[in-house]
Parts: sequence; C-alpha cells; structure tokens
Amino acid sequence: MSSTDDRDLHALREFRSALDSPPEGVLVRGRYRLASSEYRPPSRRRQWVLSGAGAAAALAVVVGVAVAVNGNGPAKDGGQAPAGRPSAAQSAAGGAKAQDLPVTPGTRAPLDAQVSSDGGATHAKAVAAMDRLAAAGAGAQPMQVGAGQVLYVKTYNLTGGAEKYIHEVWMDPQTIVALRIRRTDTQSLDTTSTQQDIDAAVAEPASLYRPTTQYLASLPTDPDQLIAALRQWSQARYPDRPADGMIWKDAFELLNYSEPFWTPQQRTAIYRALAKMPDLKGTTAKIDNRPYDLLCLDRDTAAGSLDCLLFDSATGRYAGSAWPAKNMVLTTVNVNLVDYGTQPRPAPDTRPSSPVLKDGSPKAQK
Repeated sequence: MSSTDDRDLHALREFRSALDSPPEGVLVRGRYRLASSEYRPPSRRRQWVLSGAGAAAALAVVVGVAVAVNGNGPAKDGGQAPAGRPSAAQSAAGGAKAQDLPVTPGTRAPLDAQVSSDGGATHAKAVAAMDRLAAAGAGAQPMQVGAGQVLYVKTYNLTGGAEKYIHEVWMDPQTIVALRIRRTDTQSLDTTSTQQDIDAAVAEPASLYRPTTQYLASLPTDPDQLIAALRQWSQARYPDRPADGMIWKDAFELLNYSEPFWTPQQRTAIYRALAKMPDLKGTTAKIDNRPYDLLCLDRDTAAGSLDCLLFDSATGRYAGSAWPAKNMVLTTVNVNLVDYGTQPRPAPDTRPSSPVLKDGSPKAQK
C-alpha cells in the first residue's frame, strides 16, 4: 500500500487543517463532511458535520467565521460543560433550544487522568481480546430511546486548556442521521440540520456509514461470512484500496454511532469478524486505573501513528478511539473517550439548505 493511500485513510479519520475531499461515493449527496481547524496537534479523529447548510457552516469554521460556543471542556470532577447559544432558526422553530440540551454530566475519566499501556501487542492478543470482550458484553441489551428523545454522543479528550476537545452529536436513533453537531476546541461549531438535510441523508442506503437497526439485522451472524461480506463491500466501494484498511476506518463510524443499539449476538459477530483481519493487533491499557483493551490496525505503511479503537475490558463495550505511535503507547493527548446518553430531539433548522456540489462542498452563489 502506498503512503498516499495511507494518508487518504487518515484524512478521513482525523481533523486536518482544511476540509477533506473524500473519494467519490463516500460522503456525497447529503452525507457528512469534515470540519477542522488550523490547530494541528494533537490529530483528531474524524467526526461528522452536517451536509447542506451544515457544509457551509463547516467551511465557515475553516475560514474563521465560526458559530460562537461558550464551552470549557469536561471538568476535573466530571461536572457539566455549559451549552451553547441557540440559533435564531431554532428559536423560531419553537423546538428544543441549545440551553435546554444538557451535556452528559459524567465522564469516563477526569482531565489529566493517569494513562498507561502494556505494549507487546500481537494479533493473537487481538483475537483473544475480541472473544473476551464479546463474552463480557453478552448481557448488554440494546439501548432504549424514548419518544421525543435522541441518542446523544459526547466525544472528548483528557486534557484541558489549548488541547481541550469536545465533540457532541444528537443522533436520530432510527435513521442514524445527525440532527445537531457541536464541537468545542480551538475552533467552535454548533450547527443543526434542516429537514432537507435529514431527508437527503435518509434517502441514502443504510451501510457502515449509516448503520440503522435494520442494517445491523441484515448482517451475517457468522464471523467468517460477515468479514467476507464486509471485504466485498469495501472492494466495491474503494477499488484498488486495501479492503481491511477501509473496513477498519469505517468501523469507527459503525461503533461510534450504533454500538449502543447492538444485540449481544451482533456484538459477538462484529468483534470476531474484525479479529479475522491479520493486521489487527491488541494490547491492554489503563485509564484512571480502569482496564481497557486497545485494538489497532498495524500495517506496514509510512504513517507515524496507528488507527485504534478502545474497549472497556469489564463491560466489553466500545469506549473510544486512539492514535498512538507504532509502539501503541497511550497518553492523555492521543485518546478520545465516548459517553452516550439521551436528550430531547432538536428541532430542524428552518433556514434553506445551501446548494452543494456532488462531492458535498458548497456551491458558489452568483
């Protein structure tokens, strides 16, 4: 695999200094685009922003015309981070406003938590970890989201000050479409989808990019059949690119936005299917004295960091992501953790969507 291909993979998963241009068929026609900042270290994992009006907002972030959000990151005691200001469109819509949407009060770990990793990663450890995690999560039932509520996904790092990072998504639990996204670090973003954005996203076929409950139910339950189906999908979607590398990239979307809705059987099948990728390596780590399993795809590339996922060893559940160096050593600046909850459904933005080109970028207005 060439270094160019590897950079393409990482560009889809990390925040960069400019809007990414995904390959044809990846994030087009109502899908999501990257928002990024001029602040480079540490590299950020990719998180969704909205298309249409959201794509225009994302572009505004890059050129410095960002929506103001007053946020101070997770407190050391796990306290609540303040909410942002409501948009005029949200107020006019009469729906849930920004100040009515509380941030999840708890976090998995405090700021500047003690972080350590054990090293000695091997493929055999990855296989054993996935089996162990599947067993640990055998009692976890799909999350229930009540009427008028949505899935709330809060991603955050363990540092404060200039390196603070919080990313929040309000996700429709049925369609797995992002209704609102707020990001707070050196740049700020707070954008809500229009109904046109929502309808366009729902019209797209469900897949690893939009893993609805119906899509998850359609996946093979046998790990061998599942990894074969995923590789076939990957090769069709990404011609001339390594199938396992692209599956692992998209596994971030799959886990980050649908894992709370998995049945134990689906969790077992997905974990064991991913473990069949020969370049997958595993080791263990501790964050704030809590044990985690660290799974990374380690290919012979020129990249200076690995693409990794974190799992809670005690519960078997997905817990976040990381991008350590080849030695797989974790620090407070190369880990993002994830909290899940439910919150009131945001009202759609009533402003018309900005026209977008086929690649999802805003169309110039005459």
